[in-house]
Amino acid sequence: MHKRSSLTRALTIFFISTFLLSVLTSGALAQERPRLSPAAKKIATFEYEELKWKVPEVGKEVKRKVLRNGMILYLMENHELPTFEMRAIVRTGSIYEPVEQTGLASLAGTVMRTGGTRSMTPDELNRRLEYIGARVNSWVGAESGGASLSCLSKDTDEALQMFADVLMHPGFNEEQLELEKEKRKDAIRRRNDRPGSILNREFNHLLYADHPYGRIQEWEQIRDLTSEDLRRFHQRYFKPNNIILGVAGDFNTKRIIKKIEKAFLPDKIWQAGKSWKKGRVDSPARPKITKSYRPGVYLIEKEITQSNVRMGHLGVKLGNPDEYAIRVMNFILGGGSFTSRMTSKVRSDEGLAYSVRSSFDTGSKDYGTFSASCQTKVGSTHRAIELMLEEIKKIQEGLVAEEELQTAKEAYINKYVFNFTDPISVLTQLMHIEYNDRPKDYLQTYLDNVRKVTREDVLRVAKRYLEPEGLTLLVVGDIPKFDKPLHDFGGITVIPLEEPRID
Repeated sequence: MHKRSSLTRALTIFFISTFLLSVLTSGALAQERPRLSPAAKKIATFEYEELKWKVPEVGKEVKRKVLRNGMILYLMENHELPTFEMRAIVRTGSIYEPVEQTGLASLAGTVMRTGGTRSMTPDELNRRLEYIGARVNSWVGAESGGASLSCLSKDTDEALQMFADVLMHPGFNEEQLELEKEKRKDAIRRRNDRPGSILNREFNHLLYADHPYGRIQEWEQIRDLTSEDLRRFHQRYFKPNNIILGVAGDFNTKRIIKKIEKAFLPDKIWQAGKSWKKGRVDSPARPKITKSYRPGVYLIEKEITQSNVRMGHLGVKLGNPDEYAIRVMNFILGGGSFTSRMTSKVRSDEGLAYSVRSSFDTGSKDYGTFSASCQTKVGSTHRAIELMLEEIKKIQEGLVAEEELQTAKEAYINKYVFNFTDPISVLTQLMHIEYNDRPKDYLQTYLDNVRKVTREDVLRVAKRYLEPEGLTLLVVGDIPKFDKPLHDFGGITVIPLEEPRID
C-alpha cells in the first residue's frame, strides 16, 4: 500500500478536525456562554506537528526537458497513488481570432476532443477511453489553449497514444461540429435569460468594446464555420514547439520520456499519418488595449426582484510590480468575503445584499479589470451602490488598520500551501510561470512578497490604481422600482436588451 505524504496527511487531518469542530460547536456558539460537547472538547485538545513543506523547484523535485521537436516537458514523479496525468498549455487563444469568426478558437478547442481523430471516430475514441477509465479533455480560452489526460498508471501506454493522437491529429468530425454549433446557437438564443450573464457580457463590452476581451458572440459568426476552418486553426497553433506539457504521477522519469518521445516523435511517417515537426507559428498581431475610462451609469431594464450591480474600470497588466499590494488592498476592500469592508458594510451592517465583493485582476497579459459587484433588492439599489462607492473612496483616504492588514496577509499565506496538494497542480503553476514569462522564482518568493506589504503600500496602490471618478456602473434590474434614481452617480445611458439574431 502506498504511503500518503506528510503534507497530504496533515491537510486531511486539518480539514476534518476543523469541519467537525465547526459542526459540533455551531449551535453552542449562538449562546451567550458556549458549551462544547465531549467530542468537541476532545478535538480542541488535538495537537499538530508544524506543517513543514517547501515549494517544489525545477531541477530538484521537478525535471524540465525540451524534446527534439521543441516541445517543453515538465515532469514530477509521485508514487502515492497509481495514477498518471498530463496537462498541455498551447500558445494560442481567442485573442487572435478575426472578428468575423468570433468563437472559432473555443469551437476548435471543444471539437478537437469530441470530434475524434484521423484514426478513430468519436465513438471509437470514447469507447476506448471509457474502457480503461481514462479522461481526455481539450479547450481554447482567451489567452491560451490546452488539453489534459488522467488515467491509472497501468494504462499509461494506451492512454498516452490516444492523448497524443488528439493533440496531433484531431478529426474535427463534421457531425460533432454541427452538434456543438447547435449547442452554442441555443446558448446565444438564451443569453438574456439570466441577469448575471447579461451583467458579465455587457460589462466586458462596455470596458473593452470591440477588443476580443469585449466581443459578443453572434450566431452569424459561427454559423458557417467548417471543419476545415477548425483544422486550419489547429495547424496554425498546435505545433510541438508551441506547447508546454506537464507530466505527473506514478512513473519512472527516464522511461516516460522515452514513451513521450515515441508518441510525439514517430519514427515513421505512416505511424501517425504525418510527422509532427516543429515549425514557425504565424500568430497575427495581438490586439492592444488603449487604457481609457467610460464613467457613467448604464442601465439594462429587466423585470426581476434583485438588481445585479457591477462597477469598475480597467486596471493593470500581468507583471505589475505592485501585484502583491494590490491583492492585499483588494482583499481588505471587498475580496476577503466576510472580513472585507464591503461585505461588512453592505451585508452585515445594512443587510442589503447576500453577496457583495470586489476583484482586481493582476493576471491578464493586457489590462485586466477592477470591479465591485453585488445583488440587492430592487428597492435598495441606490443605497447599496452608495455604500460600495463610499468604501472605494474610504480606502484611498487613510491607512487601513493593522488588524485588517494582518488578516489579509495571513489569508494569502495560509491558503498558499493548498496550491501544492497534488503534483499536476504544481506543474501547472510552473508551466504558467514559463508561459507568462514570470520570474523563475515567482513561487519561491510569493510569500515573502506578501509579507512585505505594509499599510502604506495599501494606501499607495489604492490611490494609484482605483479611479472612483472613472467607474463604469452597470445595473441590470427593474428600473422603475429602484429606491432612488441613479443620476447621483453620473450620466445615465439605457442599454436596450436586444434579442439575439438567430436565423
